[in-house]
Amino acid sequence: MVRSIRSLFGFMVVCLIVASLIIPFGAYGAEAPKKIKMGLMFGLTGAASPIGPVQLEGAKLAIKEVNAAGGVKIGGKKVPVEFVVKDDETKPDIAIRRFRELMNEDKVDILIGQTFAPISAAINKEVKKTPIAYFPVNVVAITMFEKNEMAETTFAIHGAAYSIGYAGASYVADKLKLKHVVFFAPAYAFGRDQWAGAKAAFEKRGIKAEYIESPVGTSDYTSYLLKIAEMKPDIVMMAHWGVDAINVLKQTYETGLKKKTKIWFDWMTNVFGSGVPPEALEGVYSLMSWYWDMKGFEDAAIVKAAESFAKKYMAEYKNPPDPYAAMAYIGTKEAIRGIELAQSTNPHAIAKAIMGSPKFDSMKGPGTWRADHEPLFKYGAFVVIGKGEKERKDKKWDLVKIIGAYTGEDYLPALKDLGY
Repeated sequence: MVRSIRSLFGFMVVCLIVASLIIPFGAYGAEAPKKIKMGLMFGLTGAASPIGPVQLEGAKLAIKEVNAAGGVKIGGKKVPVEFVVKDDETKPDIAIRRFRELMNEDKVDILIGQTFAPISAAINKEVKKTPIAYFPVNVVAITMFEKNEMAETTFAIHGAAYSIGYAGASYVADKLKLKHVVFFAPAYAFGRDQWAGAKAAFEKRGIKAEYIESPVGTSDYTSYLLKIAEMKPDIVMMAHWGVDAINVLKQTYETGLKKKTKIWFDWMTNVFGSGVPPEALEGVYSLMSWYWDMKGFEDAAIVKAAESFAKKYMAEYKNPPDPYAAMAYIGTKEAIRGIELAQSTNPHAIAKAIMGSPKFDSMKGPGTWRADHEPLFKYGAFVVIGKGEKERKDKKWDLVKIIGAYTGEDYLPALKDLGY
């Protein structure tokens, strides 16, 4: 009899263990929440202000679509998403203060942000101390992807600035066949990381590029551009961002540098391109993470996806979507997918669920989250060339034409170099 009771008890323990393995994480405990609360924090003022507002638009569109479909699926119910908007003012100290407000006062479940790389790095450190599922949707510093640096619950959808520099330099060397290169960057992580990537790509090909740096806060680039002209390069690569990007593009045209050498602007957006005269953008080579008008691109699925998203976005906001609006949209959708996979808003459950099901679809083609919480997309970036006024069907928004794409995993830093 005692043996029978022991056998029955043992069988029950085994059943409980098996059940714990097959029931999804987060299915225990309280029923589905009444709402999901999402924090949206971008640089809406300050140096990031040309880009922050379009990121906010992309995130809000993703939330609107989810709510229009009934909400987030948790525990057999559909839960609506609410959001709280914060302006980090493009200042790390302000961003940290806003983060703590979102966590302690607004009680958000998910955080979507930022616009400048140093602020993403600062928030990632906060997330390590106070975990929340955090999805930075801007380009971040490469050091943030290091194994000891990346928070367990941070997922950076837009990758690292290192990749921008590496891909651009590869195209300049392999496709344009140019060897005398000057790389002009701002003196902060976004520019320096691009230079690190470009330098690695050039050294791999036996090309020695020359590096020039402008201090933070520079508004007049004339002296730098005249110095570059005296160096007589085959091409100058520019790594500026925000207000700086618009200023350097304008002044490249105004100083006549554009007539003396080819221009490669590392990371173009609609905001930057529409912020300068058509003649300043005409013939300028660039990379873009995505573009709203992909007509003529070889992958029909990507063309169709771009048309579909651009149509939805323009119906909501009237203007075509910026690449940064698109990436904020994708990042927000991934945050919501993480909640549904985990059936929970617990940040650790979300992180585990995403890494357990890392593949997702996007307007950039299929994406897969790597061990460093950076996605490898089918198309890492698209190569474009600026249109002049005569080529444009729409003077403000028909900015560039797609001439290529960067594919393959060497677009991203090697995992072993990041400590994985």
